[in-house]
Amino acid sequence: IYLGSQIFVVRRSNTSRSKTEDPEMASAITSCIVYERGQEPMKETVLDEAWGWFVVVGFGVFFTVFTMWLTRFETNTLGTAMSSEQFNTAGRNIGAGLTAAVIVSQWTWAATLLMSSNMGWRVGVSGPFWYASGATVQILLFAVLAIQVKRRASHMHTFMEIVKARFGTVTHCIMIVFALMANMIVTAMLLLGGAATISDLTGMSKLWAAFLIPLLSCWIYTMYGGLKATFFASYVHTSVIFLMLIVFTFSVYASSGDSSGLYGSPDKVYSGLQKASLHGFLTSTGRACDFDPSNSLCDGSTSTTKSVGNFSALDSFIENDGTCFTADKRETGKACKFQPKSSGTCCAFDLGKKITSTQYCRADKGDCVDVGAKSYESTGCNADEQCVPSFLTMGSPSGLLFGITNIVGNFGTVFVDQSYWQSAVAAKPKSAVLGFLIGGMVWFAVPFCMATTTGLAGRALTMHPELTPLYITATSSGQGLTPARVLAKILGSGGAFILLLQLFMAITSTGSAEIIAVSSILTYDIYYTYLNPELKTRRENLRASFSTAVAAFEVAGKVASDKVQHVLNALMAANFFEKAVPAREVAAFATAIDSFTDTDGQISTTDLYACLNRAVSSNNVEGQILLRVSKFFTAIFAIFMGFLAVFLQTLGFSLGWVYMSMGVIIGSAVGPASLTILMERANGIFIGAGAVGGLMLGLLGWFVKAHVDNGSISYDTLGQDWPWVVGNLCAILGGLFISLAGSLAFPDTTFKWSMLNERIPLVDDIEPAKDNDETDEKLSRQVKIAVVASVVLTFVLLVLWPLPMHGAAGVFGKGGFTTWVALEIIWALVGGIVIIVLPVWETVRAFVQAKKNVETITQKADASATLKNGITLTIDIVAEKPATAKEKSVAVDI
Repeated sequence: IYLGSQIFVVRRSNTSRSKTEDPEMASAITSCIVYERGQEPMKETVLDEAWGWFVVVGFGVFFTVFTMWLTRFETNTLGTAMSSEQFNTAGRNIGAGLTAAVIVSQWTWAATLLMSSNMGWRVGVSGPFWYASGATVQILLFAVLAIQVKRRASHMHTFMEIVKARFGTVTHCIMIVFALMANMIVTAMLLLGGAATISDLTGMSKLWAAFLIPLLSCWIYTMYGGLKATFFASYVHTSVIFLMLIVFTFSVYASSGDSSGLYGSPDKVYSGLQKASLHGFLTSTGRACDFDPSNSLCDGSTSTTKSVGNFSALDSFIENDGTCFTADKRETGKACKFQPKSSGTCCAFDLGKKITSTQYCRADKGDCVDVGAKSYESTGCNADEQCVPSFLTMGSPSGLLFGITNIVGNFGTVFVDQSYWQSAVAAKPKSAVLGFLIGGMVWFAVPFCMATTTGLAGRALTMHPELTPLYITATSSGQGLTPARVLAKILGSGGAFILLLQLFMAITSTGSAEIIAVSSILTYDIYYTYLNPELKTRRENLRASFSTAVAAFEVAGKVASDKVQHVLNALMAANFFEKAVPAREVAAFATAIDSFTDTDGQISTTDLYACLNRAVSSNNVEGQILLRVSKFFTAIFAIFMGFLAVFLQTLGFSLGWVYMSMGVIIGSAVGPASLTILMERANGIFIGAGAVGGLMLGLLGWFVKAHVDNGSISYDTLGQDWPWVVGNLCAILGGLFISLAGSLAFPDTTFKWSMLNERIPLVDDIEPAKDNDETDEKLSRQVKIAVVASVVLTFVLLVLWPLPMHGAAGVFGKGGFTTWVALEIIWALVGGIVIIVLPVWETVRAFVQAKKNVETITQKADASATLKNGITLTIDIVAEKPATAKEKSVAVDI
């Protein structure tokens, strides 16, 4: 019994029943079980519950220990000291390969594996493509922002720091809210889908899974090794995900299959999908009298009626391109299509409760079908034929509509998610563009391959003789359970375990990225800026003291290397150093000076301050405090992640509903966030107004469209395609228009890009020295490459490839479908090879070079603090300067 948001399932006894009574109606009701919206009665799971605990706890601990060991190995071998900058930026020297692997890992959510398969199950081959292309272009386009970050704000830790430096407190606070909302939505997506599938496979409690994964599998190694540790973990997770993806693909398309003939090759899956379409439109549809022969409009005879079957979610693909079939299920080869009926219904009379939600009423004459409250009629077939829409076509209005929502909605979860900005910060300047472009194209293979495999096989398996057409329903698929049920059937418990492990990888890799991203926001944008501004004030005072001391030796923004000791003497006289500086730090300072000195024996004042800032770390109070605070906030958010997932599960929100709604909630901040780093004359007032105004426009469009289409606003009406599309478009376009138009009308003419790094100082580290490929001229060329490559690839993925196929390709034949499957297999294989091999090759090469550099620095430190010009640097501070009252207050606060 469906009542509101709950399902009531009654149980009856089998006693005290006469032989003439209906066995279902005569037995007494003995109990009643209530299920919340989205839940289903419990069933036997493929794996024991112990396997769920083994993966969540056992593998969580294993990968935590493994990642911590990798981090410790790097630290011991290369002598990398953990600082607040290292913790949050990974040294700012990550290569393109590891950057790409991290991007793939961060963008591979539980939803990537689960909801892409849902779209394949719902609409056919167009679903996997639109999921993949609609969520790839954001990564490609973000390459433009990534290279501009390296050029214009290389000191940043979070993109909100740029907002604060440019626009002040109000706009800064607005963007913090949107950034944290983006992190919470991504977290919800991870844990809702992951916990549901773990529960479906093993029977483990969703609540326990959602709560333990962040703590045991994400937090510990993130807290220990910071961003670099999450990068190591991401590479491992990405490698495992691709290996398992290839196993799934070959199991469905290149195996012996079973006696059903529904999987094992492209031809078998093609036949299974064709059988599913025929079952949906010829078996699960019937005339009104087939459902209620006793009605007065019928002849009362059951000899002229047929038994109507069941088929879930016919509405999801009824408008797909189709083919005409005769009554005996013979294909005629003529193309046809269903379209919404302009008025009236198809069914001869109201069936009320005589028909279920998985059965559909036809007109007595003509090819017209009622699906829920909507009616559709076909064109293209003769009077004695029926149109059968196909899963095997790119011509799918539902798929295209999802693609639009997917494109718009995913901009928010990339451009407003701090983790992607953090990946840009961590990359080498010359690696940023290539890393994001490779990452985007490799990531395309993940949902494209996963959904073309498990999504399509899921529909085919509903025709399996050992199963039922409702083996996978719209509810279970919407919860992300399609891959679990497909692989459990095809590969048994082994397949279920592999999926469980793959899903675990997807959750933990993105989860750790979200933890470190939120920790950075809370540390630098809230704690450092508002809760303990004394730390920043101290930093600004030291910078002012340095500027005063260096002014006497500076010429055109540079200092001669033979004047560095004079600068140190001036700093000592100004009490710049609070503690005695160890000889090793002085030697490290000398080495850093040599690395930044140009061929004319000059070093820029900015680089001189950065070298001094990092090398003389024993005098750095802020860095030590910010490192502790960053680690503290990782724990806070890891705990919060669990509570958030439990809260959403209690409310009954499904994975699909949250996924489709995210663009409405955070999409309005995409334009303002982008203009912050792209437009020098952006106006802070309109940047903030765009984010807030776009949100209001998005919510208004979402609610109004739901009310216009359905006459009411509810969880179900808001969860329909067109309200989502309208809401998403209103949010992202509204936010962009307000911020861009306002900035063009009232430009800020006082700000210059050169001011950013001055306003966002490094705390306790230094930017890696730029090589010959990272000059301003060559980085400007990288910007052009990023713009051209991202725009061209976006055009190909969104227009040139899919739209001609949507409009004119029709239904695939067996050869066309086989080619399509071969394409996704090749893409997955090439992507897997690139993303597994390239980071290893780059990392080994960088490791060898770094080890040589460490040995050189160690030898130099053991020898003396002598510059290349022969001058030996000294910092003679005998005793520690007593702390001031304000500094003591800061320490007490901490």
